[in-house]
Amino acid sequence: MLARILLAFVLLGAAPAMAQAPEEPYLPDLMEQQPAYLEAWKAMVAGEKLPAWVNTFTKTQGAVAAPVKTIPVAGQPYTLGWICEPHNCGGNEVYALFAPDARQAWGLLIDDGKRRWLGKPDAAVQAAIQNAVE
Repeated sequence: MLARILLAFVLLGAAPAMAQAPEEPYLPDLMEQQPAYLEAWKAMVAGEKLPAWVNTFTKTQGAVAAPVKTIPVAGQPYTLGWICEPHNCGGNEVYALFAPDARQAWGLLIDDGKRRWLGKPDAAVQAAIQNAVE
């Protein structure tokens, strides 16, 4: 009887750990694991005048980041990543949205609170990023 009670406690204690969904990778890790994401990022920022911390991220993938999220755009799964300036996140961020298979990326740069689009996103992509920001 005692063995059954102990087994029940062990199984109940393990249930929450088993039920947790695996955490998504952070944007820098995703870029390292799947270089297509880094290439799409580089294409998105090519020719743009950017804050120094974004240029550093493009070269080193070093920034404060959160796990990526999958969000639907026109019925397709897109990947949304977020980074911010180390030690100065407030108002210094980039939200980057990647098409399936990282074929293309678009972003919203928030620089000292001012917003600017990167990669020429269409209205659907802009709306998806705006919804994620709010």
